[in-house]
Amino acid sequence: MLSRWLGRVACVLLLVGLGSVARADDEGFTLKGEPKIAMLYFTAKNDGGWTQAMDEARVKIEKELGLKIQFVENVPETASAIRPAAERFIKRGANIVIGTAFGYSDTFKQLAEQYPEVAFLNASGTTNGRNLESFYGRTYESQYLCGMAAGAASKTGKLGFVAANPFGVVNWTINAYELGARQMNPNATLTVI
Repeated sequence: MLSRWLGRVACVLLLVGLGSVARADDEGFTLKGEPKIAMLYFTAKNDGGWTQAMDEARVKIEKELGLKIQFVENVPETASAIRPAAERFIKRGANIVIGTAFGYSDTFKQLAEQYPEVAFLNASGTTNGRNLESFYGRTYESQYLCGMAAGAASKTGKLGFVAANPFGVVNWTINAYELGARQMNPNATLTVI
């Protein structure tokens, strides 16, 4: 069952602080054959940030599950780059494809529909289906605490936040930060760039 492997992969991702997996379909999905995993990175694996954390998770997953995971770096968030990279792995026998970018969401949804026997997972994705699960960490929890600290420490109550992109999983961290700040200082204001 996909849920068994998803659970193991999710546990490893939790170990490195990347997140949790929510089931989108109660019906479930049965993976045929032994898992053969491939990962698509949208930047270099040593970027010092998100992709490096995903690569560190890959190494832990390999160790935990005793599997070798194929991967490719620098796959931009465009269908014309994502699709051939994923299909190359599927032709090589991959039956689990893990994406690492919000921008993979729509293409992964299309791929999941086209390849119903392949399981697709996407970090920070927004699409789900019978054989597609998106996952992301509860970053809003830590940002709420950071906001509390900032709200308590600020003499003026004027705070700033530098964010990556204006989409859901980023917005919730901004909102949590501001709520935390206002918990400590109801007059706190937040400027976001």
